[in-house]
Amino acid sequence: VLLATTIIESGLDITNANTIFIDDGDRYGLSELHQLRGRVGRSQHRAYCYVLIDENKLIKPEAQKRLKAIEEYSQLGAGFQIALRDLEIRGAGNILYCQLLDSAVRTARKQPVRSFLEVTIELPWSAYFPHDYIPGERIRIDAYRRLARVADLDGVEEFRGELRDRFGPIPEPALHLIDLAELRLLAQIWQVEAIRPDDAGNLVLTYRHRRRMETLEKLRSREVFIIDDQSAYVRVAVPNQTAPTYVSLLKRLLQPN
Repeated sequence: VLLATTIIESGLDITNANTIFIDDGDRYGLSELHQLRGRVGRSQHRAYCYVLIDENKLIKPEAQKRLKAIEEYSQLGAGFQIALRDLEIRGAGNILYCQLLDSAVRTARKQPVRSFLEVTIELPWSAYFPHDYIPGERIRIDAYRRLARVADLDGVEEFRGELRDRFGPIPEPALHLIDLAELRLLAQIWQVEAIRPDDAGNLVLTYRHRRRMETLEKLRSREVFIIDDQSAYVRVAVPNQTAPTYVSLLKRLLQPN
């Protein structure tokens, strides 16, 4: 019996081990679970991975999706499917991931790297391209990559129209993902790097450039209020709104005049 921490994920190889138990499996990321279960089973030896969770514990939806994915993709060579599923579970992280990947590729090719402000937007939504809307893993990855490369608001509308032409009416999660790309572009105009609802359901903006935020505060004097050198406050008329309502509000507030 080998009792170990996740240090074995780094490549510890015990050739005659064929069974692994992962305790508190809901606490691990999907790629981490995939790496851990890969520590057992070699060549012709069949291996078994048991992921344990506390039956009295409330498992978050994201953790449930990770556990379902690690169960579903168990065949040899499932790493690609695992990576793609991990992107989809992360939802809003897809666009940022593709931007970072694009920058890494450009650096490797000694091409100019596009500068962009990393914008984190936390809203109560699921934002991704559903499997049954864009069939084929490579086509979905290409769609994520193309959306990440959109550099202006006209490009967002062009992408939206092309998606509708190719695959039909856009489902809600995909609309949320496109809205997210648009919000990030608008946020970059005002040097806003994070948007999140507070406990009361209003919105908090974290910004980098004081003068830009002062300009926005003047334009939206009854709705946007600077709190300090890093944060501003957006008053929401009816707190605890749904994601589409927040999106409509943010699009209106962040539109440059």
